[in-house]
Amino acid sequence: MSRSTLSTALLDPATRPRVVDALLVLADAEISTKKGISGTMLKTAFAGAKKASESNVRKGIDRILPGMARSLDPHYDAKGDVAFGTYLSDPARSGQVADELLAVADSAATRVEGNPLGKVYSSFRGKAKEHVVAALPRLGATLETFVH
Repeated sequence: MSRSTLSTALLDPATRPRVVDALLVLADAEISTKKGISGTMLKTAFAGAKKASESNVRKGIDRILPGMARSLDPHYDAKGDVAFGTYLSDPARSGQVADELLAVADSAATRVEGNPLGKVYSSFRGKAKEHVVAALPRLGATLETFVH
């Protein structure tokens, strides 16, 4: 019996809506931890984008999920017995993983100009890598729950 790949598990039509829901919860949780002026700005911008159209935020997550899942496949395959969040957040690879995920997000962001989510993304892209690196432990743990 072949083992399920991360992307196969996450993109399964029966599972994908739950993955999107979990990623929306994860985004809320990660953003709520941000401090200082930039944290306040990020919280305000994300809340505004959700208020303007939570369905667009959900659609945005759903739109980047395939690319995100495929970019994480090799990492999931290489993790061995290590928890996925721990594997992703290892300083030896976290920067590379963040760059790969941001490349997916950058590609999607070019297609959502004028959309509130695209505006939020572009205004925070400069500091995005540090936020993505910080989110890797929870991201890996969240996604791993969907692989059987």
